[in-house]
Amino acid sequence: MRRKTNSLLLAVFLVLAVAFVPSHFALAVPSNAALSNEEDPWGQKEVLNYLLWTADEKLEADVKKLQSDLGLTDEQMEKLKELALQEHQQVVKTKHHKNTAVFNQNVNEIFAGIDKEVKVLLGKKYNEFRKWIKAWWKDEKTYRLNWLAEKRKKAKEEIGIMATDDRELVYATQYNGYTENEIALPDKYVKFANLGRWGNIPDTIEPYYKNPPYTANVYYEPTNKAVLDVLVREVGPWNEDDNYWDAADDANPRRKFTDLALGEPEAEAAYFRGYNGGKDQFGRTVTNPAGVDLTPQVAAKLGLGYLQNAWVWVRYSDLP
Repeated sequence: MRRKTNSLLLAVFLVLAVAFVPSHFALAVPSNAALSNEEDPWGQKEVLNYLLWTADEKLEADVKKLQSDLGLTDEQMEKLKELALQEHQQVVKTKHHKNTAVFNQNVNEIFAGIDKEVKVLLGKKYNEFRKWIKAWWKDEKTYRLNWLAEKRKKAKEEIGIMATDDRELVYATQYNGYTENEIALPDKYVKFANLGRWGNIPDTIEPYYKNPPYTANVYYEPTNKAVLDVLVREVGPWNEDDNYWDAADDANPRRKFTDLALGEPEAEAAYFRGYNGGKDQFGRTVTNPAGVDLTPQVAAKLGLGYLQNAWVWVRYSDLP
C-alpha cells in the first residue's frame, strides 16, 4: 500500500513540477510538428515554388483564389513569388551535398527561413494562409494524381507528334547545364555513356549503354511545341538510378523502385504519396516532384518562362 501511495505522490509531484516550469524553459515545438507530411506540406515541400512557379491552368487558378480568399495585395503576391523562387534556388544549391543528414538539415533551415519571412509579410493573415495551404494541398494531391492517371492513359490512345508507348508526362524543373541544349534524367549511366566515361559503368550494365549519344524528345502540350533529340548530359533532378522508363522485366531493367508503375519517377511518388518515406534513393527529403531537368534554353523553346516549372511529355525511345 505504501509503495502505491509513494508512486502516486511522485506522479503528482512531477505533474506539478512540469506545470510550474518557467515559460522560457518550455520546449519549442513547430506549429505543424504533429502533422504528417500528407496533412500539411508546409515546411516539408517547396510549396510556394510548386504553387507559384508551375505553368499549369489549375494551379494558376489556385493562385488567383489564394489572393482573393485572403485579400492579399498585388505587392504581397509578388513578394510571395520572390520567396518561392528563393525557396527553390536555395534547395538546389544544397541538393548535391554529400552528407544526407546535412542536406536535410539545410532544407529544414531553408523552410524555416521562408516561414519566418512569410509570417512578417502576411502578419495577421499568416494563420489563415497556413489553413488555406493545408486545404489546398489536400485538394491538389487528389486532383493531380487523378489528372496524371487520366492523361497517361489517354496518351496511349492518341496519335500525334509524341504518341508512342515510350513517352511519359513528368514534372520538369530547370537547371544551368554544361550546354544550352541538354536535359538531366535520373540515370547516371546514360550521362556517363554520353560523356564516354566507360570506367564509371559496371561491366554487367555496360552492354546496354553501348550506343550513345542518348537523347530524348520533350513536348509541352499547352504550346504544342517540342524540342527534339535533346542530349542527356546530366543526372537528376533527384535520383541517379531511377531509369523509370524501363520496366522491371526489360532487357535493361529498372534498377530501383521496381514496385512503381512504368514511367512514374520515384521523386513524383515520394512528393505526392510519401513513397519511400518521402525520400530519394539517398535519403534526402524530396521537396519537388521533378522527373526531368531542362536547361532554360530548352524550356524557352517550349514556351516556358525562365525558371518556370511545368508538366511536359518526354519521349524515351532512344534511351537504353
